[in-house]
Amino acid sequence: MPASMIVDDDMDSDAILEIADDVMPSADQSNDQDTDDLLDAADLALQQKPSSPSGTTTPKRKGKKPAAKPSTDAEVKPKRVRKTKPKGKEVDRVTYFDVERSQELAQKFPDQFWQFHAGNTDTMITNIHEKSPLEPVPVYMNDSGAVTGMTLSPDGTLLATFSSYGSVKVWDVNNDLKLFTKLRDREEDNIDEYYCGLFLPDAPHLLAAAGKLKDRHRWCTDDEDNHIMPCPIKIFDLQTGKVIAKLEGHAEEILSIKAVRFDGNNYYITTSQDGHIMKWKMADDWITLIESQKMLDELTCMAFTVSFVPNTGNKYFLAACDEHVRLYDFETTKLLQTFENLYSSYCDCGKFINWVDEDQHWEKNGKKAPKNEQYAWFITRGAEMCDVEDGVTSTANTCSLHRLVYPKTDDAPFVLEEVHRFKHEQYHANSWLVKITSNGRYLIAPTITGQLFIFNLLTGKLTGILKSHENMEIRDVMFHPYRPLLFSVGDDGNIKAYSYKVPDEDVEMKDVVQQDLDVGKK
Repeated sequence: MPASMIVDDDMDSDAILEIADDVMPSADQSNDQDTDDLLDAADLALQQKPSSPSGTTTPKRKGKKPAAKPSTDAEVKPKRVRKTKPKGKEVDRVTYFDVERSQELAQKFPDQFWQFHAGNTDTMITNIHEKSPLEPVPVYMNDSGAVTGMTLSPDGTLLATFSSYGSVKVWDVNNDLKLFTKLRDREEDNIDEYYCGLFLPDAPHLLAAAGKLKDRHRWCTDDEDNHIMPCPIKIFDLQTGKVIAKLEGHAEEILSIKAVRFDGNNYYITTSQDGHIMKWKMADDWITLIESQKMLDELTCMAFTVSFVPNTGNKYFLAACDEHVRLYDFETTKLLQTFENLYSSYCDCGKFINWVDEDQHWEKNGKKAPKNEQYAWFITRGAEMCDVEDGVTSTANTCSLHRLVYPKTDDAPFVLEEVHRFKHEQYHANSWLVKITSNGRYLIAPTITGQLFIFNLLTGKLTGILKSHENMEIRDVMFHPYRPLLFSVGDDGNIKAYSYKVPDEDVEMKDVVQQDLDVGKK
């Protein structure tokens, strides 16, 4: 059976679901799991406290009551209770948008965000519909544990995936997506779990990875897991496979990391379950720490992702925090605004996008794009409280498209307008630590049932469903910037790649696609 389904925008959504019910391939089976994987798993099992459950956990759904457990044999353990910080009386914060400073920085350091999108390239995936369907690429990539995140190298030739079993695998995009190298901190005495990471700018031989570090010899009964330790950023040398630097500052697991240049200097920015967002000023080598600072924020319990506000020279960013989106000044480390209660439990992902069909949006609504107004498009997703009974919410899962309107004066606030909510009765995504993506034309939304829902940003309609993972959470999804490839990773330990489906009789086109991808060849 096919493992994907792409339909026309005008097809009735019930028809989509009837087809999707049949699109369930058998789980991937392979005898090619490398010996290193098996030894690593055995080592973890032997060194773990014998009478305790497995020391490896995956991010779990959060809420007043846990969401329903997916139909799977994998054990799902409860997450520790969300902590509450003493808030006291909230101090009024003056919203301040430094227009002159932002314009100065934007001119000196223009954004690099919009290099690749569906409107300026014919090489990436641009359209997804009945005439341009996607299907899984015939390659086998997996890890021993849940794969929570991934990243591409700046040149797009390497794909790194981050596993809860303490390994980072790097795949060669130019060579059939074969395993290039596997990274593990062999000198770490405790239990590593990796959630996120990135290849370092101007240092192609370096990779930073972060996540959770747990005490191998200490058990936490509240968490039903090994005791969590301060969680560092680890910087690997791809050539030697060794950790050459560690950056310490977060008390709990690191949920995202980005590299950013601000005012001519190098920085990392990280988010964490400890509620802090940190900026790390680095030397030119991206290894040597000059100084680190936390954002001045005593309100946030969990910080998930960050995305820098376009055309401000990286001075401002939006962060998905708790159930809100918050606006920060990266330069001063100040929290400026909170856009409250986008979701009832968590807003765990927010990204700025270049909406390529924006003109049609204004025309469709009988308006013209504002000429004297600076704004940017922003997408979010979130989880809802299980407020009815175990695993049942009264609020459907959704993703949203917003418009962030910039102030015209220094003392005026930003405005975040909701443009559209993307939802469907069969879109089940009530999990936390999940990322969405967009190529500027479609929003790709993972689910807890191993499906990817594809929504058209302009029409708001469900355009298609991809099904290749097992019935478990998909954690991350990502477009390749200049090849017709889409990647997804999930709790089933699999890394999936998708590309355009080419009819078997179109031999010439199939050869062209395979040559362009350089995958699927024997």
